[in-house]
Amino acid sequence: MLIATAGHIDHGKTSLVRALSGLETDRLPEEKARGISIDLGFAHWRPAGSPPIAFVDVPGHEKFVRNMLAGVGGVDFALVVVAADDGIMPQTIEHLRILDLLGIARAIVALTKIDRVEPDRVAEVAAEVEALLAGTTMAGAPVFPVASPSGAGIPELAAALIAAAAEQAPLRAGLFRLGIDKFFTVTGAGTVATGTVLSGTVTTGDQLMLSPRGRQVRVRGLQSAGEAATSVGAGQRCALNLSGVEVDDLHRGDWLVAPALHAPTTRIEALVRLAPEREAPLRHATPVHLHIGTAAIPGRVLLRRQSPIQPGGEAAARIVLDHPTLCVTGERFVLRDQSGRELIGGGRVLDPYAPARRPRGQDREGVLAALATFDPVTALERLLALPGLEIDRTWFERCFALEPDQAETLYALCEAEAVGRDHATLIGTARLAALGEAVTALLGAWHGEHPESGGMTLREIRLRLTPPVSADLAAALIRRLTAAGQVAQSGPLIRLPHHVPRFSAAETALWQELVDVFGERRPQQISIPDLARELRSTEGAVRTLLYRRRLNGDVWSIADGRFMLREHVAALAASAARLAADHPEGFSAAQFRDATGIGRNLVIRVLEFFDRIGITGRRGDVRVMRPDYETIVGEAQPVVPEK
Repeated sequence: MLIATAGHIDHGKTSLVRALSGLETDRLPEEKARGISIDLGFAHWRPAGSPPIAFVDVPGHEKFVRNMLAGVGGVDFALVVVAADDGIMPQTIEHLRILDLLGIARAIVALTKIDRVEPDRVAEVAAEVEALLAGTTMAGAPVFPVASPSGAGIPELAAALIAAAAEQAPLRAGLFRLGIDKFFTVTGAGTVATGTVLSGTVTTGDQLMLSPRGRQVRVRGLQSAGEAATSVGAGQRCALNLSGVEVDDLHRGDWLVAPALHAPTTRIEALVRLAPEREAPLRHATPVHLHIGTAAIPGRVLLRRQSPIQPGGEAAARIVLDHPTLCVTGERFVLRDQSGRELIGGGRVLDPYAPARRPRGQDREGVLAALATFDPVTALERLLALPGLEIDRTWFERCFALEPDQAETLYALCEAEAVGRDHATLIGTARLAALGEAVTALLGAWHGEHPESGGMTLREIRLRLTPPVSADLAAALIRRLTAAGQVAQSGPLIRLPHHVPRFSAAETALWQELVDVFGERRPQQISIPDLARELRSTEGAVRTLLYRRRLNGDVWSIADGRFMLREHVAALAASAARLAADHPEGFSAAQFRDATGIGRNLVIRVLEFFDRIGITGRRGDVRVMRPDYETIVGEAQPVVPEK
């Protein structure tokens, strides 16, 4: 169990920890000289027959509250220290407010220095403390009068802490996360970082990411509770001997995380609560310091509809940070003002990766309400129930720091399936079945209205569904339906398996002539006047044929009045895909011309057509290729340029 002390300067926090554990937490020469704690101090206590207990001794001076905040993230228990002679003081109140905002509910009050006052004063201060705790997460915490120098009351306090450690909740599973609070060099060992494990387990030899800096490090050795360890789990203090990083590369506020969690963010959507003692409301775009984990980061609070939060009130808000950090859904934080001196409030993270703009068609309020349950099972159930929502699997697993096995168990429990490219989209099994039925119904209606058509394109299908689905989900859906024999695909067109397009004998004969003329040639565009002359037919007949064959997927309209055979489009797309594989940064129009041997004017027309149908994307003067382009244009061998 990890216990944080809390209380005003010179109320005896360090002396109390020494009396309980036998260890000194003031290590800095300045701390010893001045008799006050300036930075975080740590002590480990191993009572007989009890789980190990670690203390985080935080500074009580108002100038060092920032250091105090770096130490209380991840603690399980608060030891509130109030001197009987002074009573409640300003830092007592601020520390208690911080613990309340961080949701720390398990606490004990140590009423120190009882040897300096009369019994009536002890009872008076105890009553004041109980009244102060009322209405906070620590309401009803027991009060233990003690005197550290004489040891009075220490055995009773120790017994209560040991009993609390025995009732400690199970370790928090998930991917490994640790916020760095101290770092130093050990002769003969190298770089060491310390912190509290917030979730997961770390083992000697593990590869971790130093985040948000993006440095990969290796764990050479571990210590916990002052002893060497092979693995350390959530809720424990931990010292990690690291390779791959120098001590100058580390900073308080950095994170050591499992590689899958390395995703720095500067936009957080959160539930923000304003401290009730604030005299003014929290207004839109107020500059703040966000204290989260061991970090303190400047930023601004952006309020929904710019509506101020009143003292004691709570509302969803966006926090935009000046520097990136890491966090997960449900993580608690504290907000202080721009100067870092006054407490504003605190809250819990909803979406650690808030989008820059509201996603089109997304029920954003519904998403945030689901995340506000702070439970992955309930959150996923509610997200799956939102109409039209396609859940980004990586986003969801990072929000809750889920290990792969945890995620798979959760998906089975909630009847969710991972579909699409790289199985990146989560969707409910029932909704997937309903979408399949909607697609077959859509195709049946289309065949009835357009018997000459070979089917519908993927784009036509996905945009006609209600609500429309993404191209990635639509492609995954069609693959599943094809594998089940419920639909068939010919080139870019999707149809019901029994459907056969209907053409007259004259149309079939004219089409065969067109294929005989152009099929064996190199890819080229077909214009209606040129084709009419070549086939000795009328422009009207050719136009009707080409438009009907376009519905059948046999030709593409690459520009106004310009057509190209399906197999030629597929071959040119295959050439573009080969170029894209050789040039991951993008290929130019000139490179495409050289790879295909077609003229510059046709190159530009074809590439602009590819952009329109979504198989290429332009980035400046180059283009990149969509990996699953064959689901749109069909398969073919690349064009071989003429020598």
